[in-house]
Amino acid sequence: MKNILLATTALVATAGIASAEVALSGYAELGIFQNENDSGDGASPLASDTTRVFTDIDVTFSMTGEADNGLTFGASIDLDELDGDGDTSDAARLPDSTIFMAFGPMTLTVGDTDSAFDARLTETAIGGAINDDHTVHPGYNGNSALDEAYGGQEIRLDYAFDSFTASVSMSPDRFDNFDPSFAVGVSYNAELAGLDLGVGLGYIQVDESAFVYDQIIGLSLSTTFNNGLQGILNYSHWTDDSTGGADDASHMAVGLGYSMNALTIGFNYGVYDLPGGDVEGYGLAVNYDLGGGLVAQLGYGAGDDPYEDTFSLGVAMSF
Repeated sequence: MKNILLATTALVATAGIASAEVALSGYAELGIFQNENDSGDGASPLASDTTRVFTDIDVTFSMTGEADNGLTFGASIDLDELDGDGDTSDAARLPDSTIFMAFGPMTLTVGDTDSAFDARLTETAIGGAINDDHTVHPGYNGNSALDEAYGGQEIRLDYAFDSFTASVSMSPDRFDNFDPSFAVGVSYNAELAGLDLGVGLGYIQVDESAFVYDQIIGLSLSTTFNNGLQGILNYSHWTDDSTGGADDASHMAVGLGYSMNALTIGFNYGVYDLPGGDVEGYGLAVNYDLGGGLVAQLGYGAGDDPYEDTFSLGVAMSF
């Protein structure tokens, strides 16, 4: 996303104080969509088979600075979710906001951010759609099922070394009912034999009395070829550690993409193997970059009954 710099303030009145920057970025989406599933950005009690107009605007403020010792710090807040979000009444937590501090290879991020499990795994979605049709079908898994499990904030520490990144995170229960959730993850991204290879491995757990499944182990593999082809595999195994708990479950997904010049086509398929039977779905995204931050987007999603097909067509504008 292209940033528009609002102000750059050099704090030079006192010797040794480093500079700080405040930047504004955002996007807008315009098009049409059809949605009968209360899913995607167009989710509402008005879901129907009528084709409707879609509009969305998002604005993000970002602030960064650097201390005398080289420690960098910053914060960002996404204004798209502030209106009507109950968290705005909680002085200890704002939605879609993060604060970070970084020194050398280590970065501490706190707020509405990914767990270590989610951060180190690669999702199977390729491309975008104004109504997220390709990522809201019943077979999709964004690796975030237990992120902010108790409605609180994630606290994640990342350590990057060459092609490796290791992460650890925890999320306290803001209502003091359960033990904190905990996650670890590691990823490797490098060029190998002419391929851009990515490997991610993660583990996350929550209090066993909080959810049906309280432990997830995940693995992702991704690669990009010189001819524009891209492939992603994602697998996770879900377990219930409580006495007499649910049988194990799993999720498997594949993402395939192709990029040539301004065109990007992405397809993903996923299936949950649950005790009550399989649940599957697939999504498609077709993007054409018109330049200057303007992208034409087509999205489609489908899955097992009672899920209804969805589609959207429009343009995404990045500022």
